[in-house]
Amino acid sequence: MMAEGEKRRGLSKSCALLIVIAGIERYAFKGVASNLVTYLTDVVKMSNSRAATTVNTWSGFTFMLPLFSAPFADSYWDRFFTILASSSLYFVGLVGLTYTAFDGSRSTTKTISLYFLYTSLSLIALGLGVLNPSLQAFGADQLDNDLDHDRETSLEVKSNRKSQFFQWWYFGVCVGSLLGVTVMAYIQDTFGWVLGFAIPTASMLLLILLFLCGCGVYVYADSGLDPKAKPFQRILEYIKGAARPVGRVQI
Repeated sequence: MMAEGEKRRGLSKSCALLIVIAGIERYAFKGVASNLVTYLTDVVKMSNSRAATTVNTWSGFTFMLPLFSAPFADSYWDRFFTILASSSLYFVGLVGLTYTAFDGSRSTTKTISLYFLYTSLSLIALGLGVLNPSLQAFGADQLDNDLDHDRETSLEVKSNRKSQFFQWWYFGVCVGSLLGVTVMAYIQDTFGWVLGFAIPTASMLLLILLFLCGCGVYVYADSGLDPKAKPFQRILEYIKGAARPVGRVQI
């Protein structure tokens, strides 16, 4: 009975902790990104078109970066230290962004250095672009380790546990995004931008501390890939392999 209960247990502590961390990251990002155009127009005094262009360019760079960082994170970089370094970079960028809001609030001319602002946003984009793919891959490592140790567990139970993990993962991401969009927009409009950016910054600091607290329960798995292989060449081979059956379809 105990063995059967062990086979059907829920997610491990490391998986649950990483799900919480993913939710916190989304809360911090959405808390900044969802109202950033308003900040650039009201505080930085950009025109509406320039503010929209700035946010769209920043968002595009942020969401495209994982396409380049993920292959290197999987092939060459240690995932634990990649997450730690990228989240620290993310935190530094948020500190810089919060300082721009503080500097704008106490300045009589309400002028903010655009170079400092762009540098802060760039650090956030770099940190996020490396953190997201590494964090999810690290979470999958924890799950794979659990399933590998349950050798007598049926394929159906293993499949259900994988589904459970990714369902909770995206639930945490969606909850963090929802809170970031709603709660932080209200705080920024009601209490000001300093507090509105300081809370996501504190959330990222909490993320780093929680991540470090899990050092004793994480599974530090190798990527299983040949480090000598070229990551982008491997991606092209996968695309070619997926495209071959399409060409064989008889009409």
